[in-house]
Amino acid sequence: SCFGSRQEVAAPLVAISPLTSLGVGKMTDASIEEKMRRVNWVPLESNPDMLTEFARKVGLPEDWEFVDVFGIDPDLLAMIPPGAVAVTLLFQCTENLRKYKQEQREALEAGGNSVSPNVVYLKQYVGNACGTIATIHSLLNNAQVLSLKPDTPIGRFMASITGKSPEEAGALLADATELHTASEASAQGGQTEAPEADADIDYHFITFVEKDGEVYELDGGKAFPINHGPSEGNLILKATSVIKAAFMDKDPDNIHFNMMALVKP
Repeated sequence: SCFGSRQEVAAPLVAISPLTSLGVGKMTDASIEEKMRRVNWVPLESNPDMLTEFARKVGLPEDWEFVDVFGIDPDLLAMIPPGAVAVTLLFQCTENLRKYKQEQREALEAGGNSVSPNVVYLKQYVGNACGTIATIHSLLNNAQVLSLKPDTPIGRFMASITGKSPEEAGALLADATELHTASEASAQGGQTEAPEADADIDYHFITFVEKDGEVYELDGGKAFPINHGPSEGNLILKATSVIKAAFMDKDPDNIHFNMMALVKP
């Protein structure tokens, strides 16, 4: 993905831990990126059936699924089953959005960005894995409500990254064979022909979740999770309002946006 090939060095909000479990000693964000430069996965298509297939392969119970969010108008949002626990966004990477990303980071570093310690967040180092990471973020930040089991691939990965920094967790994804196998198998079953793992994909996947009453944007290509404020009991409404203000309005000529929600129909 466009943000997956070049990572930002994490801000002071996110501590960098030794990657002792990888046997590589203490590394910087940039050195992890260098180590991962040749690690690429086949990208997941922005397709609710594909994300649901991958999520169920790794441990999502059968009564949950991803569904399309067809737009931000109230009538379209009313079509989504109540109780969504995550909202994903796929967008085309443009110069306008790259510029805003940098401006946003500078403003947050200057003004503060409170992040709950309960947020599970991975930095992205694996190339083209942004769709997989968006799905993983959606699952791990809702582990309790989704009733994820510890003896599933996602449960085992969750245990492996507990207590790890976002950098270490992101690097450990490269060794998560069960998740990689499930992601690759799901990627091959899309509506369009799957690109090669090392293809230069100009689109990026992120997710929005609610944690401790606030809505977080989780983008493994950014320096840290972004707190967008209280959900006011409606994740869909809050997330789509953020998507409009921070993505669509910042790049009004860009029509390449695709949203999905993780729901229990």
